[in-house]
Amino acid sequence: MVNNYGARLAEALRIAKKDRQELADGIGVSVQAIGQVIAGKTKALTAENSALAAKFLGVDMFWLATGMGKPKIVTKPSSQWPFSISVESFLAIPEEEQNRISEYIEFCVNKWHVAHPPKK
Repeated sequence: MVNNYGARLAEALRIAKKDRQELADGIGVSVQAIGQVIAGKTKALTAENSALAAKFLGVDMFWLATGMGKPKIVTKPSSQWPFSISVESFLAIPEEEQNRISEYIEFCVNKWHVAHPPKK
């Protein structure tokens, strides 16, 4: 386990193959702010910026914030799979649960289409 937030942020940068400037630009903070966090001069980013950093770097938000779990790379959804979890994770749950989730998604999509009919 990487012990402090700055070390985890540095590890996330290494995993993502990004530098401090790319992260700073990506989440809208100064490169100096990133450097201060990594050096331990500031304890951590704000909760919002930490979440943005995790998303930008493709690491688990909970791991970045707490050090618990693994820094696993969070895959970006493809145009075929629009969800933040992987297809493999979805397929690992029981089929009955998959069906229930699919029915709920279909219900939500249909409800949205009823509320937002196409303009003619």
